[in-house]
Parts: sequence; C-alpha cells; structure tokens
Amino acid sequence: MKRLIILAARLHPSWWRTRYGDEFDELLRREPGSAAVLVDVLANATRVRLRAMLPSEGGSFMTGHTRHPERLAMLGLVILLPSATLVTIAVLKYIFGVAGPFDAIEPSLTPIVTHPVGETVLILAPYVALLLAALPVTRLAVSARAGGMRAAIEIAAPLVNVVVAMASVLVAAVMLVYWLAENL
Repeated sequence: MKRLIILAARLHPSWWRTRYGDEFDELLRREPGSAAVLVDVLANATRVRLRAMLPSEGGSFMTGHTRHPERLAMLGLVILLPSATLVTIAVLKYIFGVAGPFDAIEPSLTPIVTHPVGETVLILAPYVALLLAALPVTRLAVSARAGGMRAAIEIAAPLVNVVVAMASVLVAAVMLVYWLAENL
C-alpha cells in the first residue's frame, strides 16, 4: 500500500512537488499505509490540479473560468470525433444515398458499435465534449436577497469552445432524431 501512496503522490504537479515534495514525502513515511491515506493523497493531487486550472482571483472549477479553456475544448473535440464521423457517414448513406464511406468501414465498425461499452462511449461522447467545451467558460452566480434568490449565468468562450459545443449539440441532436425514428 505504501508504494501506491508514493506513486499517487507523484500525481501532484511538478511545481507542487518541487515546493512541498520533501515535506510531503516525510509526512507520508510517518503515516500508516492505508486505503484512507491513499484516497487522501489522490484527492489532494486532484484538488491541486483543478486549482491550477483556475484564474488567480479564485473561484471553483464548476463556477469559474479556467486559464486554458481551449485545451479542454480540444480534448472534447478528440472525444467527439468518432461519434461525429459515424453520424456524418450514416447521414451520407441514409439521407443522401452516398453509401461508399459507410459501406467501407461498416465491417470493422460493427463489433465496436454493437458492443455495450463501444455503444455507450459513442452515445455519451457528444455530452462529454459539450461539458468539456462549456463548463470551463461558464460562470454561475447565485445570491440570496431579502425578496428571494437571484441567479446569473455568464459565458465567456473562445471560438474553439463555441464550435465544439455547437458540434456536440448537433451530433447529439442527430443521434436523438435517429433514435426516435428507429424506436417510435
């Protein structure tokens, strides 16, 4: 268990390990090797990495703007790409009658699409991509006043985040229309 804890401690960013690593390693050597300590180390590494994504004025991951939202949008694009490709070639075949691309990859794609894990990943990809593109650039402010509550949503997004979010919504909408046409 101690080895896992030491490995988990290496998940902290390098700047953090440079500043606190020796002291943290000494603290870990004195602690008993338990699952609770492992969870604490993993949670702290995650917390430090998430805080590093935030602007210096503070906030929280879910309610503040990150420093590099474009990176998360690009990750969302990578996650979205297989589903978007499949949807595009399916639309070409079944809507426009251009069967070539679909028929060429169908034999190798069928085992992936029919497997429960593959199907789940392809279906959830647009939603994950949307979250990666939209959450980091969305600020939610909620305040209580004497007369009730007030909520405001502010979005300040780079172009890549907007494009990935729109593509995610489009792919999810086409998938929903397909599902409705097949099942109703």
